[in-house]
Formats: sequence, structure tokens, C-alpha cells
Amino acid sequence: MFTLPSEVQEVQSRNELEHFMNTTDKLILSFSTEWCPPCRVMEGTISNLSFELSGKAKVIKINPEKLPDLAEEFNMKTIPYYMGYVNGQFNKKAQGVVPIKMLKELVNEE
Repeated sequence: MFTLPSEVQEVQSRNELEHFMNTTDKLILSFSTEWCPPCRVMEGTISNLSFELSGKAKVIKINPEKLPDLAEEFNMKTIPYYMGYVNGQFNKKAQGVVPIKMLKELVNEE
């Protein structure tokens, strides 16, 4: 499947996530579902974030209903939930409806 560099990709497995974590210097994990109203509000912001960080960081979507073991492992208690990783290490987290500036800060890209 062809994807644009700035497109938000949804991981389908732990192996796929591990690949991104091992090959991407700056990574934002976005936990959300299709039925969650705040998640739908954030969809445009997440797309813009991915576009603005193209070449600097990657934004990955994780549906906690499809991958509940990952949601539990990352201690996700609410959605939307965001985690930033820099060089494979956890950096910062955020949750709920937040401005794009706060999401950029997850990977030190103010």
C-alpha cells in the first residue's frame, strides 16, 4: 500500500509498532477509536500534526479496541491519549482534546 510521508498510519500489530519504535527517532503514538467524540474532534489536528512534522517525526495511530494488550502495556486509561518517544525512550504524554503545540512538545518539536 502506498502512503504519503505525512499520512498517519494505524498499526495493526505489536510487531508493526516495534518496527516503528526501532526505526524512528521521534514517534508520537495516538490512541483513539472511531466512536469517541473527542477522538473525532482531534482527527484534523492529528493529520495536521503528521504533515507539519513530516521528516522530523512520525505519528502512529493505535486503536485500543483492536490492540488491547498495547493499551494496557502503555497504561492508557482514557482516549484520546498521546505518548511521545525520542530515540526509543518515553518522553512525554498528553490526553484529551489538546492543541497541536502540546502534541509537538511530546517529541521536543515546539
